[in-house]
Amino acid sequence: MTHTSVLVVGGGLSGLTTAVMLATRGIPCLLVERHAGVARHPRARSVNVRTMELMRSVGLEAPLVAAGDDRFADFSIVIAESVTGRVHRTLLQPGQFDTRAVSPAPHSAAGQDRVEAILKRTAEERGADVRYATELVDLRQDGEGWTAVIRDLGSGIEQTVAAPYVVAADGGRSSLRQRLGIRVSGHGTLSHNIGVVFESAAGLPTAGRGLALFYLQNPGFTGAYVTTDEPNRALISVEYDPRVQDVADFDEARCAALVRAAVGIDDLPVRILEIASWEMATRVAERLVAGRMLLVGDAAHTMPPTGGLGGQTAMQDGFDVAWKLAMVLRGQAGPGLIETYEAERLPVARLTVALQTDNYVRRMRPDRADLLSSVPCDYVEVALGYRLRSAAISIEEPDDGELCEDPVSPSGRPGTRMPQTPLRRAGMPCTPWDLIGEGFLLMVGPEGVAWPEAVERLGRAGDLPLRLMRLGEDLEDPDGRWADDFGVAPDGAVLIRPDGYVAWRARTGDPSDLRPALERALCRTLDGA
Repeated sequence: MTHTSVLVVGGGLSGLTTAVMLATRGIPCLLVERHAGVARHPRARSVNVRTMELMRSVGLEAPLVAAGDDRFADFSIVIAESVTGRVHRTLLQPGQFDTRAVSPAPHSAAGQDRVEAILKRTAEERGADVRYATELVDLRQDGEGWTAVIRDLGSGIEQTVAAPYVVAADGGRSSLRQRLGIRVSGHGTLSHNIGVVFESAAGLPTAGRGLALFYLQNPGFTGAYVTTDEPNRALISVEYDPRVQDVADFDEARCAALVRAAVGIDDLPVRILEIASWEMATRVAERLVAGRMLLVGDAAHTMPPTGGLGGQTAMQDGFDVAWKLAMVLRGQAGPGLIETYEAERLPVARLTVALQTDNYVRRMRPDRADLLSSVPCDYVEVALGYRLRSAAISIEEPDDGELCEDPVSPSGRPGTRMPQTPLRRAGMPCTPWDLIGEGFLLMVGPEGVAWPEAVERLGRAGDLPLRLMRLGEDLEDPDGRWADDFGVAPDGAVLIRPDGYVAWRARTGDPSDLRPALERALCRTLDGA
């Protein structure tokens, strides 16, 4: 019998992120994945700035940027017949994609293969037990936890594992989700696709162009072309009709012909590196938390890749699950904090799936107008401005009910992503994003003299995951923007969560509401003083 605090089933982006974040916080976890290793080829590309804000909080910004080079300066998105053919519409010109106004974090252009490798290595280095070529054979609830049987696919040896919590990261057709009887909603299967990774010794017309994405509305097929980290290597994905075509029909010769049609060069020399079939679908689980099991990534939601937010949502799920589990397992927070995972992330999943589905129609399949929704937010708002509501956030009344806010003009309201106010710490430039860590952060204005004593009193009640940083002492506010950016007075305070979201704010210097705000944020009663 092996004991661990969290059993993670699935070693994709969501499962690996969960393992990294748990291990970083010192929580024992065991990850099992039936495949032999991480992704061998790019598949998805890039890590966006919202996810990178979370990655930088655990020291992964530099390796992720280095893995993909700085290619977003030239990022372009085009709808065309082929890479070299007639352009129907340019969605993004090179040089237009600049997110410095909304986040201090950079993008990473790394492919999924490189991102997964970094996450796996980091999880192992920080103490996670990561086992590939290992499958889950059996799982049953045992008291307040789970007992699992796992099997090493190489040796056939089975082992029993006991864990209080299980994270289901086992993909879009999650057997764990089905085991729990959790239903899904959505349009279901949208298309069947063949993905082809290839390279050309003659070079590609996109070499040196940076990150480029082409949605292909070709007379012969509907698909997409995206560059990879290697200048003469790229990926195409082509839809096919399973009623008249079979996966076996897509041999190397046929795939090479599709590549040439997608590029628009009839005599292009092509070497096929990988051929894989995949299903494009929209599905959202009706629940993300079932007792002590939590669904993340594709097990929780599947969406078209049109917009690049599928992998980002998966990694953000893993981060959210991990910091909440860590606080509960340490006794710093009550079990109710885990329930807030569903309350906060399920609306984000539904909103993101709707946006990506609309993108699919507009960019690839204008004939499928029946799939269109009325998404109330634009791409940047969904990616960076989604709002969170749960029992752990002190939502201010009246609540306008909006799902997003403009990240260019953040409000500082509870439930929103914090502003990136320029500050200085120890004489060096920084932003609030450089200050978040494992626990909560209480940022106090320069005139907030009553807050340190209030925090000290609360700290006597036991293990309190809270740091206080005061403007004028611990931090400098060179532009005098902090109070206005967060919507408080110079003696006010703001409670920031480990994910950079505002949990509560006090507009003035009265600390009397700090205790109930912390109790709400931690879903527990604070004893003592």
